[in-house]
Amino acid sequence: MNRQLSIAASGRAPQRLWTWHARLRRLAARPLGSSGASAVEFGLTVPIIFMLMLASAELGRYILLHQKVDRVAVTMSDLVSRAETISETDLDDMFLAADQVALPFDLTGSGVVIVTSVTNVDGDGATVAWQRAGAGDLVSTSRIGAPGDPADLPDDFELREGETAIIAEVFFDFAPFLTDLIVAPEIVYRRAQHRPRLGTLEQIEAG
Repeated sequence: MNRQLSIAASGRAPQRLWTWHARLRRLAARPLGSSGASAVEFGLTVPIIFMLMLASAELGRYILLHQKVDRVAVTMSDLVSRAETISETDLDDMFLAADQVALPFDLTGSGVVIVTSVTNVDGDGATVAWQRAGAGDLVSTSRIGAPGDPADLPDDFELREGETAIIAEVFFDFAPFLTDLIVAPEIVYRRAQHRPRLGTLEQIEAG
């Protein structure tokens, strides 16, 4: 009796193994359901979508910075050129205003504004009359020139004999918050110039 049971059991074992093998093959050949395929696609696309969102945010920040730096340059040259006379205190107040115009960017910690007065007294060429830097701690050198030196003016800007121009330069040290592969670090530079409306502004008054 025991021998018969043993023979029967040994006969059923290969049959069970074949049955399980067939089931596994059918399961492997069965296509993924819609929910499984969606989960796989979602897992593959989420990192790509996330990177695209970060890249868009970085590019948007970069474009906004250029607009803000340009606005600071225009605002500073316009404010100074509107004055009949200018003093150190007046310039300090205007530098404070420039920091507000640059928000949400930290001009104080990452940038600087350089205001230059350029004159052409005798018609022999433009000369830097005076220059002041403020609104930030970034160490930069004016591209217009140093006080007493010939002024390097834009090709499309002419300073005639007896005229004065106020030029504001803005430097900002841009650093991407994500990666250099999207936007590389750089010193963003903008300048703007206006002619004085009321006075010559050839010198800075005390006070």
